[in-house]
Amino acid sequence: MLTTNRFILLLFMLLLLFSCEEEKKETVKVIPVEFNTPQNFELEEIYHPSNFDQGSWVALAQGDGNTMYSCDQYGKLYQFKIPAIGSALSQKDVVPIDVEIGEAHGLLWAFNSLYVAVNKNWDDDIPDDQENGSGIYRITDTNNDGQLDAVKMLLKLEGSGEHGPHSFALSPDGKEVYFIAGNHTLIPDRVKENSRIPTNWGEDNLLKPFLDARGHANDVKAPGGWITKFNPDGSSFELISVGFRNPFDMAFNSDGELFAYDADMEWDIGMPWYRPTRICHVTSGSEFGWRTGSGKWPAYYPDNLPAVHNLEQGSPTAVLSTANLNLPIKYKNGLLAMDWSFGTVYFIDLIPDGSSYKANREEFLSGTPLPLTDMVAGNDGHIYFATGGRRLDSHLYRLRYTGTKNTDINSTNSKENEARNLRKKLEEYHKIVSERGTELAWEHLANNDRFIRYAARLVLEHQPIESWINRYKSETDSRKIIESSIALNHQASSNLQDLILNKLLGITFNNLDQSLKMELLRAYSLNFIRMGMPSAVTKKKIVQLLNPTFPAKESAISKETAQLLLFLDADGITKKIVEQLEYHTEQNTVTEGVEMLSEEATLRSEQYGPLIRDVISKMPPSEAIFYGMLLSNVENGWNEDLRKRYFLWYFDVLGSKGGMSFKAYMENVRQRALTHVPENRRDYFQEISGIYSPSSAVAELPQPIGPGKNYSGNDIQNAVWSGLDNYKGSIENGKRAFAAATCILCHRMRGEGGAAGPDLTQAHSKFSTYDLIFSIYSPNDEISDQYANTLFHLGEDEKIAGRIKSEAGDSIVIMPNPFNESYTVNIAKNAISKRELSPVSPMPPGLLNRLNEQEIADLFAYIITGADENHKLYTGIEKE
Repeated sequence: MLTTNRFILLLFMLLLLFSCEEEKKETVKVIPVEFNTPQNFELEEIYHPSNFDQGSWVALAQGDGNTMYSCDQYGKLYQFKIPAIGSALSQKDVVPIDVEIGEAHGLLWAFNSLYVAVNKNWDDDIPDDQENGSGIYRITDTNNDGQLDAVKMLLKLEGSGEHGPHSFALSPDGKEVYFIAGNHTLIPDRVKENSRIPTNWGEDNLLKPFLDARGHANDVKAPGGWITKFNPDGSSFELISVGFRNPFDMAFNSDGELFAYDADMEWDIGMPWYRPTRICHVTSGSEFGWRTGSGKWPAYYPDNLPAVHNLEQGSPTAVLSTANLNLPIKYKNGLLAMDWSFGTVYFIDLIPDGSSYKANREEFLSGTPLPLTDMVAGNDGHIYFATGGRRLDSHLYRLRYTGTKNTDINSTNSKENEARNLRKKLEEYHKIVSERGTELAWEHLANNDRFIRYAARLVLEHQPIESWINRYKSETDSRKIIESSIALNHQASSNLQDLILNKLLGITFNNLDQSLKMELLRAYSLNFIRMGMPSAVTKKKIVQLLNPTFPAKESAISKETAQLLLFLDADGITKKIVEQLEYHTEQNTVTEGVEMLSEEATLRSEQYGPLIRDVISKMPPSEAIFYGMLLSNVENGWNEDLRKRYFLWYFDVLGSKGGMSFKAYMENVRQRALTHVPENRRDYFQEISGIYSPSSAVAELPQPIGPGKNYSGNDIQNAVWSGLDNYKGSIENGKRAFAAATCILCHRMRGEGGAAGPDLTQAHSKFSTYDLIFSIYSPNDEISDQYANTLFHLGEDEKIAGRIKSEAGDSIVIMPNPFNESYTVNIAKNAISKRELSPVSPMPPGLLNRLNEQEIADLFAYIITGADENHKLYTGIEKE
């Protein structure tokens, strides 16, 4: 149970009063009351790097004896001696290491060396041997004088930033080093050449995914974040695991098993593919299914592994095994996991479960604010942790157990050890070709333990297909057929497609349990993804098999069956999916497995907390959104009624609140859906979903120079930032672009323009350029009540939105089209069942699609200068 610590101790106050001024020795500081620590623990602040211009510490390493190392995120490496209990460090105790290296996210002391994970862009204009950019480095003491002095790069890395190179862990046998990187770090060829997971990975989505509407990670493809291990001198690397988003750290538990803490994509909150932060059990050749945008694999796909434990929202940083800490027995086989955003350290209690684990979780320590960056086990058995990151105020703390409970290590369960031993035996064949390995794998393809099945299937993928294809042809066990079919889908050529599909068709779908049904559906999908559309005869058989099963009672089965039937263009599937869309919207069904933070936890972050609370109060119907996304790909099976029901649905979903990309994603879904509407009906279906075209009001405006295109958020950002860098345009160009983009119809600039939207003359002083970009690209994100339309719900699920022009007697006159105020609609008051502010902005998205990139730059120059011809951007002269 957590208690609030009030370290107002008379002893420390006396030390402070009588300390020697010449030494300027700091004593332990009083810990603020906002810290919550476990009972029988004592917390000390032992250093404040920011006070001494030593940056914001994000990495720590325990060295020999009581030496410790640290690094500023954007600066130097430091070393110091850990102070005695009751003492703190002074500035002179913390010594910069005299080497030309720094900006590390990860440090590890091993093999009488300091391993450093540098996270820093390489400068193309500087030779590699004259800089130390992103990579893995080893620093040694060459003359044994106690000072690290020689730097050697072991592995150059392409990638930097918060999703770049991260952290290290020493293997349990003390012979190798493990390294972890985020999904913006490319895997070097020399690492891929020695891989425990086959490297012919792909996105493996049956239908085209949606990329992040704001451009995040749009160019990043499989396999995402990764883990490798290497020997002390870096002469040999081996790829261990892939499919993470952005795991910052990892640790081995007391059983010698590896765990990583992966990050969520908070911009995706509310979407059906959103995954919270999670603890992953990193086994040999493991894949955890991160894919960019909406392409993330659900945990139930058999070709990836599930998390051991799902947490909620946050920014994972350090992971620390409790095995070597002076802690009570209850903590001994677990992990401590840090969340930067919400200032919380969690204890993850790992409970053996077959060859893997399940977990319980509790809050171990928290604070407000407490941007946690790294923690290590001191050689004294105490916890040392740092706060800071992103140039925030940085502190170093010591947390130690002062209770009397037994701290001996627990014994482990022999049955679970037996299961783990079998998995590890299989994993030996993830790097060698062996007939014995094939036999062992085939024996355990149908094992009840998912991690053992996964390990067995991966053995097959490392063996020549000809060594086991005859076993496959004669196999009758359903699970073995499914698992080996997945292996063939990954590794075989398309000439085996008919063989694989006929084997799968031999399995009676309705006789399977939920898990096997799911695996069978994924086996079909992977076959089509890797080998293409099946023959007409086979396609008909699969449709006949699956069509009667949709919709199913189980959410996962329904969703995967819907995708397959849509891909195979099954008769009647469009109507069935529309019905599922409406059902889950009415039920407000939220995708399983996604928990939201408690209100108490959200209050620890001023930046992220309000968003989480807002989402909880207006939770999107994420299951309905899944079907809405599927329908955006449908060309056939529509009629007027189905299309009307579908496009009216956008009002329902946009009234929800999700992450930063939520509404922009939904607009992209709507836009894709419109491409399948006959051209002569597009304006109508745009209008019933709340979007009006400016085409009727642009005759008097200058036409764009063009050519334009369908810009993504990332495209617009690139056009703005690159166009404004050394900008050479004029205010006349900006004024023309402002009119050509139709902004002038609704917005004033220096007294000229319409009044349907806000005056933009002072917009540059209230909003950042980034905010302006996305308020134009995705206008539904934030709608001021002052300028929002009113949405009227009429009978038979009819909806219409517009500005109220007049309200008198028995009717209301509204103006639905902001570009044409002469177009009005009369609504009888007795026909209105409900009225509310519309979640759809009067401003249409895609207005910039008519402009070329230079025109976009001209437009933004005009807005961010406030149309001031004397602005530095136009004159090159700073105004006095």
